[in-house]
Amino acid sequence: MKILIVDDEAFFRTLIHDLLDKEGYDVVTASNGKEGIEKAESFKPNLILLDALMPEISGFETCRLMKSNTKIKKIPIIMLTSLNKLGDVESAFKNGADEYITKPIDPLTFFSILNRKFKNI
Repeated sequence: MKILIVDDEAFFRTLIHDLLDKEGYDVVTASNGKEGIEKAESFKPNLILLDALMPEISGFETCRLMKSNTKIKKIPIIMLTSLNKLGDVESAFKNGADEYITKPIDPLTFFSILNRKFKNI
């Protein structure tokens, strides 16, 4: 399975990349929304992990743009962010997110959600 991680924090990208790579996933990363959209179009991931707080284009806007892009709109998006207010969660789903996970992540919950999403792909 192919996963795209879009997060501006290099430490977190590396952490999640290594965690997924260790489990046998094919992982590509992007450091911002624009790069994330470009990599989604070329890499064709089965799933996108998307941070909300990013410079230039927020994760919410990136999610909206991805879901309106005919080439990638069917790819499930999990918002993976430190934002935990109800309004943030609502904004994520309003912009097309399929799931919402807050940082710091619990690996068991994280992999449970990934497995559930991949069952439907």
